Amino acid sequence: MDSSTSPIPQIPVPHVARGWAIAGGLAMMLLGFFALTYEIVTTAAVATFIGCVLMFGCAFQFIKVFTIGGWKSHLWYAIVAIAYGVAGYVFIAHPFKAAVAFTLFLGWAIMIGGIFRCFLAFRMRHHRGAGWILFSSAISILLGGLIISQWPATGFYILGLFLGVELIFAGVGWLGLGLASKNA
Repeated sequence: MDSSTSPIPQIPVPHVARGWAIAGGLAMMLLGFFALTYEIVTTAAVATFIGCVLMFGCAFQFIKVFTIGGWKSHLWYAIVAIAYGVAGYVFIAHPFKAAVAFTLFLGWAIMIGGIFRCFLAFRMRHHRGAGWILFSSAISILLGGLIISQWPATGFYILGLFLGVELIFAGVGWLGLGLASKNA
């Protein structure tokens, strides 16, 4: 079956600006290495950013209070707005305390997600590739356990560590894409 008769529509591949992809990839990698070098500063910046996002969420929830009908809806959106506002304030005013609390939540979320994937792997044990799900679940359980076992100390650096690693891997992806693409 050729591509002209395929029932799946073909999505055009966007043009990659080679220079911008390489420059962006290198910049992201440099930012990632900066984040890993200064994990504590990066963790405070991430916590403050989360606080700002929560404050915007608070504002939008309060806008909903005045734009929808029904007192139950008003009450619900007001409660959510207050919760967003309080959480946002805590993240901005006390970024390290918020990061420590958030890290505990994150560690448990990673571990519980790994436990659920472990059950999924055993339910899918007859499928090819189920071993990869089991492997990823073991890594998640181990990572979550490490975060929790070293808590509260992990709260001071884990957000910066995760951001740094993410930036480096995203930068490597963009750099690889740029280097593999043809000159325009």
